[in-house]
Amino acid sequence: MYEFIVNMPKAELHLHLEGSINSTTLIKLAKRNNSEFPYQTTEEIENALANRPPGLQGFLDHHYERVLVLQKQLDFFETTYELVKTCKVNNIKYLELFFDPQFHTARGISFDDIIMGIDEGRKKGFLDFGVEVNLIMCINRERTISSGFEMLEQAKPHKDKIIGLGLDSYEENNPPHKYTDVYAQAKKEGYRLTAHCDVDMKNSTRNIWECLEILDVERIDHGINSIEDPKLVQELVRRKICLTTCPIKRPCDPQPQDIDRIREMVNLGLCVTLNTDDPPEFETGYLSNLLYLVQQASHYSKNDMVQFMRNAFDGSWLQMDAKNKYIEALLEYAESHGVN
Repeated sequence: MYEFIVNMPKAELHLHLEGSINSTTLIKLAKRNNSEFPYQTTEEIENALANRPPGLQGFLDHHYERVLVLQKQLDFFETTYELVKTCKVNNIKYLELFFDPQFHTARGISFDDIIMGIDEGRKKGFLDFGVEVNLIMCINRERTISSGFEMLEQAKPHKDKIIGLGLDSYEENNPPHKYTDVYAQAKKEGYRLTAHCDVDMKNSTRNIWECLEILDVERIDHGINSIEDPKLVQELVRRKICLTTCPIKRPCDPQPQDIDRIREMVNLGLCVTLNTDDPPEFETGYLSNLLYLVQQASHYSKNDMVQFMRNAFDGSWLQMDAKNKYIEALLEYAESHGVN
């Protein structure tokens, strides 16, 4: 099973660039840029990861300490290229990658430097490793509405490099409807739309409804609490909305989180994908390892694992011909291993 999962062609739809930086690279960038970084060694970073407070607040507080090391165009290039190289090792053929411009522009880094570094990293990564990457810029939901519009304006010269708009970061007191007008403008400009609805947050199901009915999103990131509302499940199925779940594992967890609820989502007919979110920040790590841990904990069959990957390609924002090409390769791989 492990070999089958490792070699299976994969797609990932929920991975944050800023959450992909490993400890060694964090230290390197911090030293090179003289960053205000609180850790001096990889051991200190790993200890901080293991001991951060639980929940979204604790995760994000630690996460944004790490992101401070990114300061120059070269940093974004190297981080992106390193991630694409790791995708190759995991046999990821296609990736839709989140990045958070506002956190960086608020520190005086130009949007141009951010996107040019990321774009060059993914282009060189494609040439060297054959991994296709599309980019989704995210609004940090705790920021102002005007900041969201400013980001859209900054992105205009680079529209050809960015496929979609997302919504992430601190959810409490920042419901999706806060960004109604920004999302409407993004849709006019041709962006594909998604939004985070993290696990077990206050008003989780209401927030998912708002994403559907007000923001008019095409995907939901996380969205596990949808199973608490039968009408919401019916609507997600009717609209064929893909939910990008992230069954991550911390060292204190006996197994990946939410695997029972993810199985219920599957049983209810929802389109579910499995993703790593911020791989170096969790024990689950990158996609091959996460998939294997989930499979072992849930006893999914090879056919089940293929279906998760098919959901990812189906739920992607690829053009239909490219999507079908990847799915055909996945099904050929499955058939060659006795999976029909």
